[in-house]
Amino acid sequence: MDFKSLGRGFGHGGSGLHGSHNVTGNDTTLPGLEPIIALLGARNPVVQVLMVLHQTVGQRIGLDPGTFLTLLGFLWASSRMWRQLFSTAEQIVTQYLTSSVHISSSDEIYFHLLKWLASQPRLLNSRSLTAETVSQSAWEEEDEADLLATRISADGEGVYLNFSNQEAKVPPRFVPAQGVHAFWYEGNYFRLQRKQETFMEDSGTGSTAFKDRENLVISCIGRSPAPIKRMLQRAKEFYYNDHHAKTTVKRPGGAGSRRFGRGAWSQVAERPVRPMKTVVLDSKQKVQVLADINEYLHPATPRWYANRGIPLRRGYLFHGPPGTGKTSLSFALAGVFGLDIYVISLLEPTLTEEDLLALFNSLPRRCVVLLEDIDTAGLTRPKEDDLEEETPAAIKAAPAMTNDGLKGGGDESGHGGRRRRGGGGERGEDGEKGSGPKEWKVSDLARELKKPFSDEKKGISLSGLLNAIDGVASHEGRVLIMTTNKPESLDDALIRPGRVDLQVGFTNATQEQARELFERMYEADSKHKAPASSSANGHAATSSNNEKNDNFPGEKTNGHAQASESDVLLGKSGVDDEKKTDLTSKVLDDHRLELTFDQLQIIAQEFAAKIPDGQFSPAELQGFLLKRKKNPRKALDEAGPWVQGMIQQKASKTKIIRVQ
Repeated sequence: MDFKSLGRGFGHGGSGLHGSHNVTGNDTTLPGLEPIIALLGARNPVVQVLMVLHQTVGQRIGLDPGTFLTLLGFLWASSRMWRQLFSTAEQIVTQYLTSSVHISSSDEIYFHLLKWLASQPRLLNSRSLTAETVSQSAWEEEDEADLLATRISADGEGVYLNFSNQEAKVPPRFVPAQGVHAFWYEGNYFRLQRKQETFMEDSGTGSTAFKDRENLVISCIGRSPAPIKRMLQRAKEFYYNDHHAKTTVKRPGGAGSRRFGRGAWSQVAERPVRPMKTVVLDSKQKVQVLADINEYLHPATPRWYANRGIPLRRGYLFHGPPGTGKTSLSFALAGVFGLDIYVISLLEPTLTEEDLLALFNSLPRRCVVLLEDIDTAGLTRPKEDDLEEETPAAIKAAPAMTNDGLKGGGDESGHGGRRRRGGGGERGEDGEKGSGPKEWKVSDLARELKKPFSDEKKGISLSGLLNAIDGVASHEGRVLIMTTNKPESLDDALIRPGRVDLQVGFTNATQEQARELFERMYEADSKHKAPASSSANGHAATSSNNEKNDNFPGEKTNGHAQASESDVLLGKSGVDDEKKTDLTSKVLDDHRLELTFDQLQIIAQEFAAKIPDGQFSPAELQGFLLKRKKNPRKALDEAGPWVQGMIQQKASKTKIIRVQ
């Protein structure tokens, strides 16, 4: 159908669909359309469509287009009016009859609230959700039966666990998506709004970048925000429900977020609390450190410090050989007192002194600040006599000397002209080797003067660290722990009293510490086991100490000998599935021997007698025992050869371990 020709016919009195239609004020063939045609013109596409509809439909059913258009206009105007009224009413209610709390994604409580929202069934039924991937930590328990069902035998000789499909079994976490959500909690109606905004952030390198930040707005009916505060307190308690059994480790955030309050720190790990008994250290030193920190963290201590004008700070220096437990003691102390650990690496290239000061000022009231291997940061005091030691005497005397005096500069300095000229191959005007005016030039003088500036260390300086630790605006209330392998290399200003209040020395393991380490390695299993497993017919199960009989002991069940390991793995044991799964679980464990606690103490004493005092670090002993963690007798039998091999290795100063 040609709409253009149809419009021309209507507009000029030509022939239309049903004869001649002259659009005039007296014509009634197009009732209701005359004002629209006069306003928009007959060539307007909307007018042409209305005319076609009127000719094809309107005249047949007797519908007046004007009435239809009037109805549509009324509905549209009503909708616009209703939206305006609703928006105005909403603004009035929001401004005068509701309370709200804003939460930024840069604050920790943002993550607390998201975790709590993900556990609310009413919000999980929302039609708009966001799915998030949740990775399990290494300390979360898993279903052993599920893991056994995924075992494989790659070479046909053994069965091994396979974790290729474990991530698929971890369900995602669902949280409310961007937008507005409403829910009821404890009899109160809440409104949650998630919105995202973009802002410009300094990247730390002199340039700016656009970053996205999310804000949560929680509101409720009423002029008091008390219901929102109670809900946020519930969310915080829910987040820290199992925090008493874990230690949170935090490190500095990105280079652009270190100066934005608590957002300067980011959580990197959450580990189970380490018991103090697992730290290999003299018991008197343990008690001394624990008592000192306990007194410092007491609520009455700040008042005592303030009355005497003493800054509320406490510093500790843990020094000793590598692997002696310095970092382990730091984690154990944090677990005992329920504090988070804030780890700072002074060797990070992007860390500036301004960032370090901002990081210290954003610490919570009580925490542990850990500076590991402080000796490797190269924090030394710049010596004022460096220039005097490195600059030849001829250069120092150059302004007061003439050219004749400069000729003998190389000889007077003893190391200036001759060393610079590769042995003084040129002769001076006086004919003597190494004493001419060419030995030192203006370029040599400029090079020596610029040398202190070109060798200047970038990053954190000693003065910057000291200012962050105990400067005028430094943070108070924290526990500062510095670890080092070489305490002699530290500057005296860093470890003076007031910055380091207590030094704890760590040494290699003694025989008594080796015995405690051995007992701790095996006591957890021995306490939950019987002295020996008995068979159903009353005969005790026996096992040999040689390697051939280190396999799973030959216990009996219901009068029948247990199936062999190969039969269990191939499913030919003849027992039912439940017992087969239990047997397979035992076979997959390392070979272990049943011991009473008294027997374990005897074996531990024999093991300690084979370990020389002060020769091996606790980390080396623990590494040896971990390779035999299910067989204490095997560890005892192989301790002698291991000690001899390690002593020979250390004597030869090689890093290749021949005995493990």
